[in-house]
Amino acid sequence: MAKLNLAGRAGRWSAAHWKLAAFGWIAFAVLAMVIGNLVGPREMKDWQIANGESRRAAQILDGAGFNVPARESVLIQSKTSTVENAAFVATVASLVRTLSLQKDVTNIVSPVDHPKAGLVSKDRHSALVQFDVKGKAEDADMKIAPIMKAVDQAQAGNPSVIVAEFGEASANRAINDRFAAEMTRAEYTSLPLTILILMVAFGAIVAAGLPVLLAFSAVLAAMGLNLLASRLLPTDEQTVSAIILMIGMAVGIDYSLFYLRREREERYAGRSPRDGLITAARTSGQAVLVSGATVLIAMAGMFVSGNTLFSTIGMGTMIVVLAAMVGSLTVLPAVLQRLGDRVDTLRIPLIRGRPRDDGPWGRFVTRILQRPVIATVLSAGALVVLALPAFTMHTKLPMFTDLPRELKIMRTYDRIQAAFPGSQTPAQVVVKADDV
Repeated sequence: MAKLNLAGRAGRWSAAHWKLAAFGWIAFAVLAMVIGNLVGPREMKDWQIANGESRRAAQILDGAGFNVPARESVLIQSKTSTVENAAFVATVASLVRTLSLQKDVTNIVSPVDHPKAGLVSKDRHSALVQFDVKGKAEDADMKIAPIMKAVDQAQAGNPSVIVAEFGEASANRAINDRFAAEMTRAEYTSLPLTILILMVAFGAIVAAGLPVLLAFSAVLAAMGLNLLASRLLPTDEQTVSAIILMIGMAVGIDYSLFYLRREREERYAGRSPRDGLITAARTSGQAVLVSGATVLIAMAGMFVSGNTLFSTIGMGTMIVVLAAMVGSLTVLPAVLQRLGDRVDTLRIPLIRGRPRDDGPWGRFVTRILQRPVIATVLSAGALVVLALPAFTMHTKLPMFTDLPRELKIMRTYDRIQAAFPGSQTPAQVVVKADDV
């Protein structure tokens, strides 16, 4: 047998010490998750998401101890009535009373009581009732739900007019709810679909389940390690955790798939389980090692962006890719050594599952290998064409304006923008001097 490389030596060691490799990995993943949750995340501040002057201004406000609350606006709009109409005024007064009963509402400004506050549209058919949410703006989305419910009840009691809320807190709440819903849907659809594809690929439930379990353990370990890493680099836990889950499951299954399929090919070719495992470790394991190292180097480029959000995303991605790579090079060969031919247990009828080289894909690969120069030129050219749109792209931090227009809060935003252009995205000018 050829001289073993690093991946081959890792596979050989893990096969010889399968209990230590497998149970040690499980203990490490659980311990990382437990300790990480006990320590908790150090969340990045709002100003760390921004760049340039916006970042400096927000940092000054935070450092000076300014408690800038989240401001909300409630739109009252009628196609037929104006602010001079008694029914319109009654709706405004009723809304103000409703808001005043909310414990987290303060600084209510009514267009009726403050006619010069600029809260009435030019056509007089729209008006805004503005208020602040008590406490810091960054915590307002946790307090806004009962207020939004009260506004909805006001709308239900006044069906002839539009009564709808929009503001920093309600927009953040909508973003968080939408994000959570999308992630939940992805979790419920992607995992079963992945398992189904793997069962078709391997033709056995045990072989299909191994990559999923290994990827999931890498995700758990990475989430715990990321919480610990946030002590050094603040994190956005919700965003980074979602990225760790998606990237971790993808690369974890991908790396395991390379390794496991090659090991089965070797066994089906007549090699002993141990020889097949060592060959898979030396070849596919080395490919996993090189691939993982390439991703780590590429993601390290996020640290030179100058943006804390990009840096913490890069950190989380590097942690989960490293965890998936280490797991594939150690835990997988340990489990395969223990299972041997039992990795094909629980075969699925009607699904072949055995690797073969005489199918359509095998014939395609054979033709490609026979003409390497032509294949390289064509593939490189296709990649360049596909990459052309990237030259017109620019980075942009996501915000509420990127939400789908079918959401209720975005319809409210559009109505307010039409009646009060620019009022929902005001500019703040921060002045810092020895004496202001």
